[in-house]
Amino acid sequence: MTDKNILLKSIRVIDPISNFDQISDVEVKGEKIFSLKKSNSSKLNKFNNSITFDCNNLILCSGIVDTRVHLNGPTEENISKIQSIAAKSGVLKLVTLPNQNPVIDDATVVEYLYEKSKNKFMPEIFTYGCATKQFNGTEITELGLMSEAGVLGFTDGVHCIQDSLVMRRVMSYASMLKKPVIQHAEDRSLAGLNKSTMTTIEGEMNESEISTRLGLVGIPSCAEVIIIERDLRIAKLTNAHYHVSNVSTKESIKAIRKAKEQGLSVTCDTSPAYFYLNELELSSYNTAFKLSPPLRSEADRLAIIDGIKDDTIDIITSDHHPRSKDTKILPFSSASTGAAGLETLLSMTLGLVNQGYIDISKAIKLITTNPSKIFKIEYPKISKGSLASFIIFDPEKPYFINQEKLLSYPTPFNNRPVEGMNLASFIKGKIIYMHDDFRELKNE
Repeated sequence: MTDKNILLKSIRVIDPISNFDQISDVEVKGEKIFSLKKSNSSKLNKFNNSITFDCNNLILCSGIVDTRVHLNGPTEENISKIQSIAAKSGVLKLVTLPNQNPVIDDATVVEYLYEKSKNKFMPEIFTYGCATKQFNGTEITELGLMSEAGVLGFTDGVHCIQDSLVMRRVMSYASMLKKPVIQHAEDRSLAGLNKSTMTTIEGEMNESEISTRLGLVGIPSCAEVIIIERDLRIAKLTNAHYHVSNVSTKESIKAIRKAKEQGLSVTCDTSPAYFYLNELELSSYNTAFKLSPPLRSEADRLAIIDGIKDDTIDIITSDHHPRSKDTKILPFSSASTGAAGLETLLSMTLGLVNQGYIDISKAIKLITTNPSKIFKIEYPKISKGSLASFIIFDPEKPYFINQEKLLSYPTPFNNRPVEGMNLASFIKGKIIYMHDDFRELKNE
């Protein structure tokens, strides 16, 4: 938005990599951080043609790394839209799932996506590669070639790999390639796999007294942990790095916690719906709450929070899976599964801080350094001489989430009061997104 030099005064800089947490004056010159000093500790250099922002009570940290984003396909329109939404949301690096059109199951598609999404001053897009061809669960893809093309790991996306032998082979190859295997853990037969399509899941919500009362097809919570416990044994057998995505149940947390205690290479993530919402939300038959995995019991929700607090859960993702209104304004059984999450990821994560569950440094780790380390994504330090790629957010800004103001549909958090908002996103010294509140802090 501007090529002028920038001075950010009295801003709290938090860098979990170096355990740096200080009220600082930050000078940006060109693509780099020219100076980072304790606020008012010394006289600042004065740039000609510079812009000053008074940043009291704001926080600066490296951009969010979101490792679970759905992209419909690598078209210019889709890529441009997701990058714009990410910039607004404070997400500077994002990883897409391979279940898109075309399916990312060979190296040429990976290379095509990376080439189409390359933009020096926009959020960087990475991808996983499909573990099996067209996520059919039987034929393993060319994992080595996709690894060379730059995928961060292997997964069948929203489709769980059901066959144990196939999973063993995928993990064996992935272990040799030093890439993680990411699993959407769900025993599909227990979840109500449609035998005619072999892709459609007929389960609609968590199986419980509530599903019976609502007349909706239930998915038992054990459908998740059964797969996790099987996969953990295969991971131990193959010495693979196993990553469980969107953990949603108490028993899953127990299994992963135990595996970590035993020294297995296992990591996991969850998304805000599973630590904010429970199955009672579905009493309204609102299809914004139709998710995969389904919203679980209150006991499960509290267990997810405990898992975040004790580091059983490593990452919080957006699980951004936007849908068209046409596929959501339908009877519950016919509506599509999924919801938007990018624009609310920061606010919902900060909610854990506001409720006293974790501190601000841990919240930042969960959405920045932890995903970077686990998936080996280069992550810039916040220090003098480093690239000026970071976000600035107000941790206390109150607002109501409003579907009408969001760029993606639907949100399961519509009308929810929250605190915390991204105000500016910088990539290599350039402001690629600026909220009106941040613009008002400008003092030229």
